Amino acid sequence: MSTIVLVGGSFLGAWAWERVTPLLTAHGHQVHPLTLTGFGDRAHLGSPATTLTTHARDITAAIEYADLREVVLVAHSYSGAPATIAANAIPDRIARVVYVAASLPEPGRSLFDIIPASTVEAIMETVQDGRISVMSDEIIDANFGDHGLTAEDFAWLRARGVGQPVGTLQDPAPDDLGAVRKLPRTYIVCAGDPGDPPDLPDHDMVVLDSGHWPMITRPVELARVLDETARS
Repeated sequence: MSTIVLVGGSFLGAWAWERVTPLLTAHGHQVHPLTLTGFGDRAHLGSPATTLTTHARDITAAIEYADLREVVLVAHSYSGAPATIAANAIPDRIARVVYVAASLPEPGRSLFDIIPASTVEAIMETVQDGRISVMSDEIIDANFGDHGLTAEDFAWLRARGVGQPVGTLQDPAPDDLGAVRKLPRTYIVCAGDPGDPPDLPDHDMVVLDSGHWPMITRPVELARVLDETARS
């Protein structure tokens, strides 16, 4: 079976995978959900010095110190960027990168560089004490299509989600991301997300009938896809 490392998106920690981890373990996989600096039980470690590079190093350090190999690295939403950088740094330890409705970095550019200026402005208006505020229910409803989150899911997110250090969106990716492009990569499109799916001819594409947070709203279906992908 496979070694699977799970990394959540903005505002999330390892806790966000609690509905998926036991399902993957039941399939026989060794599962390692991670919490990036500034999130979850590492919220107190976040600071203005926390950047995209910090989060990429969180991932590489977790994999290297546990001496994990042949890793299926699963990255949700924002974490697609640091996971890509991490896989690029340690490609010999990565069997496949799996993106779940993920942001993909571009060489030498920050995430703020590759999204519309109006979106950057709207995000910056929410920043308090160097952190991007956790999105309100109204913002999620307005921007994330058929997200599928229930009132109970929103309450769960509110209880554990914490603001994201803004430096993570301002820090540029490395100029050279060539190593990760040689790895097998899968992109899981969440059908409930608005807009067209990304055009990624060098990725295996999978469509999941889910909103943007399938680990919360469709854990069984996501676990099945991850299990099938890990076995491929």
